Amino acid sequence: MMRLIPALLMLLMAAACASSPAPTRMGAYNPRFEEPPPSPPMPVPGTLQPNAYLQVCGGMTVSNSPVAYPGGWVSDFKPIIVVNGVVLVTVPTNDACLSSGFGIRGGTFHEGIDLSHRPAGPVYAAAPGRIIEARMSNGYGLQVLIDHGNGVYTRYAHLAYLDPGVATGRQIDYGRPVGMMGQTGNAQAIHLHYEILTGNYHNPKGSKGLQVRDPFSFPAYDYLFAGS
Repeated sequence: MMRLIPALLMLLMAAACASSPAPTRMGAYNPRFEEPPPSPPMPVPGTLQPNAYLQVCGGMTVSNSPVAYPGGWVSDFKPIIVVNGVVLVTVPTNDACLSSGFGIRGGTFHEGIDLSHRPAGPVYAAAPGRIIEARMSNGYGLQVLIDHGNGVYTRYAHLAYLDPGVATGRQIDYGRPVGMMGQTGNAQAIHLHYEILTGNYHNPKGSKGLQVRDPFSFPAYDYLFAGS
C-alpha cells in the first residue's frame, strides 16, 4: 500500500518531537484502478507510516462499510484529517484493512471503526497528546484514551498488551507505539477498535459522556493534495 507525504508527517512529528523514517509521496487516487499503484518498500518495523488507501477486508461482509470502489478500496479516503484544529491519522496502524465501519451494525450502533491485520499489528498514537486512560474495561478490554487538546480524543481498544511506556498521565508523541492489536473485552476476533471523540472529558460520565464521531466524516488536511 502506498505511503504518505513526508512534509505532512514531519509536521506531526515536529509537534510531538518524535522521529520516524520519511515516507514516500503519494499521488491522487484514481477510481479507474481496482488496485492501487505498486507500493514502495515496507516501513521499518515499529514505525507508523500511514497508508494512502484503505481497503475493506476481503472474505467478509461489512454491513456498515463506507462507499468503496471495485476491489474494496474506500472511496474518498482521507489518510490525515483535521478535527477541531487537531491533525490526526485516520488509521493508526500499518497496512490494516477495514473490518467494520462507523454506525449501525446488526441493529446496534458501532461507535468507531475496526481495523484488522494478520498477523496482529502494532497500534500507534494518531497524534501527540496525554494519556488519560490506560486500563481494562468490560466491553473495550484493554484500552487507551488519549487527550489531544481542543476537545479531541482518540480511543484504542481490544489491545493484547500496552507498550511499556504507556500509562495514565503520561505524554505520548505522534506515531509512538500504544500497544498491540488483540481480542480482549467483547471482541470476536483480533483487531483494533478505534474511536475519535469530541467534547469535555470532565463530565459525570467521563469518556462515555463524549461524542463519538465518524472518522471518515472529517476534512482532509489541506497539504495532502497541494501540488498533486
